[in-house]
Amino acid sequence: MALAMEWVSRITTVALEMVLPGVFGGWLDKQFGTAFLALAGFVLGFAVGFWHLLRMTKAAGRRSAESSRSAHVRVLDSDPNLESDTEPPSRHGGEPPTSSN
Repeated sequence: MALAMEWVSRITTVALEMVLPGVFGGWLDKQFGTAFLALAGFVLGFAVGFWHLLRMTKAAGRRSAESSRSAHVRVLDSDPNLESDTEPPSRHGGEPPTSSN
């Protein structure tokens, strides 16, 4: 649930980044009697919002790949059936048995 809320927050932020510059440009158009600031605001907002969305998804993809790699390593480390380069500890509580010749 927390992950879903995090993404809702991110998407809302991107949507506002895309829309608010155009709305502000429309307000400026009314103030100054122009007709191009709203369009410029929407174009700029779309570009910035899309760039931010791409950065967020790349960062999330890297975090996901890193967490899946570390989870894979944890599984491999905890699997007792996998061969290891080191020998298991002795059952006698310490040193391996030595020959008494």
